[in-house]
This record gives sequence, C-alpha cells and structure tokens, in this order.
Amino acid sequence: MNANIARLKEWLAQLAPRERWMVLLCAVVVGFAVLYGGIWQPLVKAQKQREEALVSARQVAGRIEELAALSQASAGRSRPVDRTSSILGVVDQGARNTLGKQPTRIQPEGDREVKVWVEDVSFDNLLRWLQELELRYGIHAQTAEIEKQSAPGVVSAQLSLVR
Repeated sequence: MNANIARLKEWLAQLAPRERWMVLLCAVVVGFAVLYGGIWQPLVKAQKQREEALVSARQVAGRIEELAALSQASAGRSRPVDRTSSILGVVDQGARNTLGKQPTRIQPEGDREVKVWVEDVSFDNLLRWLQELELRYGIHAQTAEIEKQSAPGVVSAQLSLVR
C-alpha cells in the first residue's frame, strides 16, 4: 500500500502545477460524488420509504378504527343471533359469500372454535366478513394474523374464530 502511495506522489510531482491542481480537484469532486451517491442518497431514500410506510400504516389504522366504530354502532341495533348453526358451515359459507372465495384451509378445534386461513382477499371484505360473523352468528376472532400482500388493499390472514 505504501509503495502505491509513493508511486502516486511521484507521479503527482512529475505533473505541472496546473495539472496537479486539476487532478486534485477531480479527486475531490469524485470523492464528493461517491459520498453523495453511496451514502447520502440511500439514506434519504430509506427515510422517504419509512415515511411512506408510516403514512400507509396510519391509513390502515384509521380504516380499522372507522370499521370498529361502525361495528359498535351496528351492534347497538339488536338483531337475533343464530347460535344453532354449525360454526364450520357458517364460516365456510360466509367466506364464500363475503370474501368471494373459499378459505385456503379450515381446521375445526372442537364445537366452538375453528382456525381459518384465507389468502389474497380484500382487507375491507375480510373485516365485513368478521363483522357479519359476529353480528349474525355470535362468532368472533380470538386471534388474527394478517399479512399485507404486494397488491394494495389485499391481505392474507390466519384467524382463530370462536363462538
């Protein structure tokens, strides 16, 4: 490494003073370009992506709060709850009607609980379906793992539904 630096110094010493200044100026410009392109610009881009993700998360949280308020408002209206239908049949049929597709997997856990996997469904339709299950059949989500998919508004979920 020292040998390379010595050769570089020797080469610079052989240049005319004007050429030496031009080479040093070019080195400084290239150094700034590397710092900007390699460090500063990626940091700014990552910050912008985090801000966009935060805005998106806030929008989803707002939608969830709106739907929760709607759910509470409609819960005030008393409608008879059907607790006689099979939880497995209600979940399967309701998913087909509201989500527009059959669940990927349904696993019964006794008479009062069922685990459901749905993939690539609209988030809004998923919440409508859960609200319908609760209001009409007294079935609620005990646990829910929801993953955002690449398409906007589309999710996959693993739910544990209990009556």
